Amino acid sequence: MPVNAPTTTSTPPSRGILLVEEYPALGVAISSALRKFAPLHGVQVAHSFADAETLAEAMQPELFLLDLDPPPFGEIAFLDKVKKRFPEARVLVIAAGTSPEVHAARGTAGAIQFIEKPFDLAEFGAAIQALVGPWAGPPAGGVRGTLRDLNVIDVVQLKCLALSTAIVRLEASAKRSGEIHFLKGEVTHAIAGTLTGLAALEEMDSWQSPVLRETDPLEESITTIHLPWPKLVLDLVRARRERDSDAAVSAPVLPRARPVRTGKKILIVDDTEMLLIFVADVLGTADQTFQIITAPTGAEGIRLAASARPDLVLLDYCLTDMTGDKVCRALIENETTARIPILMMSGHLTELARTAETNRNVVAALPKPFLSGALINAVEKALASGLLPKAPPRPPAELKPLATPSPVVAPPAEVPQPNGHGPGSDEIAVEPVQPPPPPVSPAPVAVAPPLPVAVVPSAPPPRPTPVTVVPIAAPPPMMPAPARSLETVAVSPHVRQTEVNVTFALAIVSLQLSSALRMQAAQLQPYDRVVSLELGPRQALAGPALQTGFRLGPITLSRNGRIETLRLIPTRQVVHQPVSGNSLSVGAINFPSLEKERNVQFIAAPEAAMRVRMTAPFELVTVELSAAFEVDAVVLRARGTEVVIHNRDTGPGAPFDLQQIQLDPAAELTALFARSLA
Repeated sequence: MPVNAPTTTSTPPSRGILLVEEYPALGVAISSALRKFAPLHGVQVAHSFADAETLAEAMQPELFLLDLDPPPFGEIAFLDKVKKRFPEARVLVIAAGTSPEVHAARGTAGAIQFIEKPFDLAEFGAAIQALVGPWAGPPAGGVRGTLRDLNVIDVVQLKCLALSTAIVRLEASAKRSGEIHFLKGEVTHAIAGTLTGLAALEEMDSWQSPVLRETDPLEESITTIHLPWPKLVLDLVRARRERDSDAAVSAPVLPRARPVRTGKKILIVDDTEMLLIFVADVLGTADQTFQIITAPTGAEGIRLAASARPDLVLLDYCLTDMTGDKVCRALIENETTARIPILMMSGHLTELARTAETNRNVVAALPKPFLSGALINAVEKALASGLLPKAPPRPPAELKPLATPSPVVAPPAEVPQPNGHGPGSDEIAVEPVQPPPPPVSPAPVAVAPPLPVAVVPSAPPPRPTPVTVVPIAAPPPMMPAPARSLETVAVSPHVRQTEVNVTFALAIVSLQLSSALRMQAAQLQPYDRVVSLELGPRQALAGPALQTGFRLGPITLSRNGRIETLRLIPTRQVVHQPVSGNSLSVGAINFPSLEKERNVQFIAAPEAAMRVRMTAPFELVTVELSAAFEVDAVVLRARGTEVVIHNRDTGPGAPFDLQQIQLDPAAELTALFARSLA
């Protein structure tokens, strides 16, 4: 070989993802997410199918990502070409109007996977990470289809979600051919030889690797299919299963021996199929001895936890049948599952933190979306800690002589304490009562039967009379205390509703000013979710607030989009609601330091965003108590939409009207829009 001959090395092509997206802005956004969830893959963006074919030849993609909004033209011809060139590649389609029933029935066996648009980022990330394998060992979610498996069911879903009006022609070996007619996203007719309708579709679905062609629709076409496309696809999936079952019976195949898994047992509870697959894949690859169990609902997760007794539970917060905190509570209350550690997974960080704080079996939290490395680290750390220690037994009650307790009435208080131990206008106050000393005389003393609750009647006062619950030391066996995990105390409709002023800590996002530089409206968002409460008449909007606050919980809106009820959770965090120090007056919107300036420029600076306080009137609806008679939550009802906004520590503030409220998927406040009433 000549000395100057070039040396070549045979390096395999890099793993790649090819995105077909018409809109450049969306292409940038989606490709950025792809690089986050598949950091080892190269990402290319094509704005047309012609560009995609050229890029595919250069990058050898293992995943094609197609956006069906707006519906493209030529997707059938494109898929038929890349199927021949890249048969092991997979396809993920983003489309609106997908069917969860079809997705659940078909699973991951199809050549094309579908995700609903607009999609949740965590769900999108899980789908990408589940499809870009390969993973060690057999896939956790069963067979994962590739373009080699492209068939009629894929074609029907694709064309119906694209709202197509066209004819797709299929040609198979042995001179077999057929047609599927689409009209505005529905299948109207199918023909294969002498078969028509559903029978023709089932026949074409049995063909292996047919050649696909798309032609223009006929001016007049007969109708042999009258089913909506999701029902039609479900029938095709059912027919395919029966056909595969008959084939398995006629030609039995000895199952391959699977390796015996004797390692830690992990239960994954999540209602997103792709996330279940991804998590199971990652853990199965990290340690092939792991015993992975999956559950799509909270009820199924609770059942499997009791029967399988896993070493760790990976639990999503938002499930279809219940929330993750209820699953945690159910596992704690069962002695069989009370010691199983739980690793929470959720994109709702507020709910994630709250659940971890209030449930001792939650040992770690993993915010969605996450990558495989973070998942493995969190699981290994949780498993290394082992099962939770046993809960300390409750000390037995000290036996003391029973005596008739004296009714005790708690002194009225202006403000209820959020820890549930202080009396208030509409609370249940709990005060221990010491039994009286034994009499000096040895003569027997008659003991009156104890009263579990002593209520002292009084004349109707201007505010509700507090009710005192007097616990009895060592109650007799025939009167056990009722077991309650949560009690809701409602405010009686026969008494004057307790008015509550709630003060929110907000940051100004944007201002609308009049030509006279007076405020017209403001868009605000919470900068601290701890609020302060104050009881009293509505006029007293300013005054001393509670130093121990409440944290904002879910909000319900009325039909016109205004706040209807607000749920507050007690917190030990101290209320701290400073306002920005500047010369901006919310009431009159004047600028003392700029009165002589003709040109005023406003520049937004996030690190120095203006902070204000907003006080809104509510009335008390219910108080939720725990088994220990501590306040778990307070539910308030809004009293109108008028609020007062303060931008300084003193002064009356300015009146505003709340006109728009924006909530996140967990029904928690993210932004609001207020218009000045001055």
